[in-house]
Amino acid sequence: MSANTQSPPAAWQTATLGLALFCALALPALLPLSASAADCKKIAEEARRERDLIARRDLLAKAIKQCPKDPEINFMQGYSFERLRDYKEAQRYYITASTLDPKHAKAFFGLGDICLVTNKAQDAVAAYEKGLALDPGNKRAAKSLESARIKLKAQRGESVSSEEAVTVLFEEKSKDREISPIEATILRLLILFPDKSTELPEEGADQLSIVGARAFTSRELQGAVFEVVGNTDDSGNAKTNLTVSRKRAEAVRTYLIKNCNIEAKKLKVAAKGHTQPIVPNSTEQNKKINNRVEFRRLK
Repeated sequence: MSANTQSPPAAWQTATLGLALFCALALPALLPLSASAADCKKIAEEARRERDLIARRDLLAKAIKQCPKDPEINFMQGYSFERLRDYKEAQRYYITASTLDPKHAKAFFGLGDICLVTNKAQDAVAAYEKGLALDPGNKRAAKSLESARIKLKAQRGESVSSEEAVTVLFEEKSKDREISPIEATILRLLILFPDKSTELPEEGADQLSIVGARAFTSRELQGAVFEVVGNTDDSGNAKTNLTVSRKRAEAVRTYLIKNCNIEAKKLKVAAKGHTQPIVPNSTEQNKKINNRVEFRRLK
């Protein structure tokens, strides 16, 4: 055998074998260990006892590292983010929970709540229906599904009765303790305008009368200030759309002040033109939905 092909010295082979054995034994200790199902259950119980929302979120973030495939812990984290109004993160964890456990009804209900509060009525209907197929006795979700269906009708431009309007506007949202039912009522209200019109439609005036009489004047919102936000679809030029959206918001604000005795200082005006569509401007029906005035709470 030539010098170039000689085997390494025995001592070198022994050292290499020892190093490999050490790495094989030590590596598992260096990697994060997944907790057992029993451990994950204990972690979930500990998180439920934590009342502070920020502390609970942080506790659950650590728990997910130990129990990444636990649907209940992912659901709880989604709920934490929902209550903190981080709806994008809440949706992500609800989706994870429902994927890990397709029979997790509460995860679908959570998704429905997120879609409803972000004005995605069609997605909300689908999520509530999936959840209720698993838990048909859930009265809160059934009521939310009813509201989502009514809101979807309104977004499609279909006629909505005054009884249906009240169902949507004053639904109890007991799940989210951070947003009162009255506040949620206003934040979810959409006033739809035809084409490029800036004149408040009769249906919109009726809805504003209901809200103005019972929500804006409530004790809960005595010190609240809201932004009245005008929007359009993407047809036409940006400058014109911005002007139209402002006039729409001003029309809504003026109606509330003159006809519902709302203090002017409670309502600010904002114009977004066609920059913030709810749905893609791909169909005439979608464009009707984007021609709207909505509300956002400033304080």
